[in-house]
Amino acid sequence: MDLEDGFFDDIQEEKHNRDEQKPLQPALRKKRWGKIIGKIFACVLAAGFVFLSGMLTTWLVLDEEVRTLIKIKKTIDKEYYKDVSDEEFYGVLFAAINEDLLDPYSEYMTGEEYGTTEENLAGRHNGIGIVVSTKNDKGENQILISRVVENSPAEEAELCVQDYIIGYGKSETEIVDSVDFENGLDPFLQTIADGEYFYLKILRGEEEKLIRICRRHYVESYVQYRTKTTSYGFTGEDALQFTRQDKPLAVLDEKTAYIRLSQFTGNAAHGFERVMTQFKTDGMQNLVLDLRGNGGGYLEYLCYIARYFCKNSTEARPVVTVADYGEKQEYYRASGNVYREYFGEESRIVVLADVGTASASECLIGCMLDYGAITYEDICLSERSGGTRTYGKGIMQTTFYLDMEKDDVIKLTTAELRWPISGHSIHMRGVLPTDGTKTTAGNYNGDEELIAAIETLFSGD
Repeated sequence: MDLEDGFFDDIQEEKHNRDEQKPLQPALRKKRWGKIIGKIFACVLAAGFVFLSGMLTTWLVLDEEVRTLIKIKKTIDKEYYKDVSDEEFYGVLFAAINEDLLDPYSEYMTGEEYGTTEENLAGRHNGIGIVVSTKNDKGENQILISRVVENSPAEEAELCVQDYIIGYGKSETEIVDSVDFENGLDPFLQTIADGEYFYLKILRGEEEKLIRICRRHYVESYVQYRTKTTSYGFTGEDALQFTRQDKPLAVLDEKTAYIRLSQFTGNAAHGFERVMTQFKTDGMQNLVLDLRGNGGGYLEYLCYIARYFCKNSTEARPVVTVADYGEKQEYYRASGNVYREYFGEESRIVVLADVGTASASECLIGCMLDYGAITYEDICLSERSGGTRTYGKGIMQTTFYLDMEKDDVIKLTTAELRWPISGHSIHMRGVLPTDGTKTTAGNYNGDEELIAAIETLFSGD
């Protein structure tokens, strides 16, 4: 938003000649002060006129509906039998904007809300680090762990995907049995202080266990690397420490590596560069890229990671995606083109995806398809209750600050995203089995779904 330059009247002090020997006569002094007071009064009147004129002009340029809203607010403040705070009044209006007026991806946020969003997108969280499914197929309560966040307290406590949480308590002797997340576990977690340990009662297979775990601040890692014999992840206070882990993936052959990329935020760009270096060091030829559950993130991260996958482009910085604003288009380019440094003519890249694969992830898939790094037959879609496809979000949001202090913001959908060569848009559609992809049944039990997808993709090799 453009701001008009403000203006200031210079106030200069009248200075008398102190070397003047003859004092002013009383009559001259009185006349002099009369002129000064007259000038001051005239200035005050002029300033008041300008101020009132400005207020009137501001009022007149407001939409009639906005003037009516202001009158309603003032009347409520004066006449309504209950006190309605400004927070309550404007909260209802802002909620209506977010819920009824804008699309699901656009929203108004206070400075505090935006700050929290930015913290989360940077991977900085406060909690234990699990994603849970709260209802089974019959609609009954359950607390089933569907994801353990890397570099979180949950991973440290060795919680596992497919564990059921069946109880909780602040000590081993005060465990409350419950499978209700909304009215049980979630309110309980809100009572746990930062750094405080507590217990979760879990069901793993047919065995019940008590897990001691801490709620604390942590930085999420978004990248994991695995081969047939070893694995690496990112740990430490900033999730930047490249750490060898004991999670090999035996289904892989000696020439194939697996990389999981769960978001285009946080340490994703740094992490992806590091694991690709390891890929090259290990002499790997083929890659399994896991984008299941990757809901997207920042375009700049997409442009950095896409540099590895623009196979058939000869450009130094190939177009990764095109933002279509209607009257104009903007081209987002990869930060480089290094496919040939990591892959050869015999290399094969395959992609795992599901209904949680969205936005920047779908743009990356489109980029890989358009530049020939993969075909649709190199994609395996996992079945989910939401369907067997990718999500279908092909639009871009831009955040606008509403004042110079960068406090409140509004995030608005501003463009449709298209694939770089075909111009294809997957918005409200996604990638589907009818495009020629492979599919596999959804299974949250450890690596079972992952192994089944890899075997499906490489079954003809």
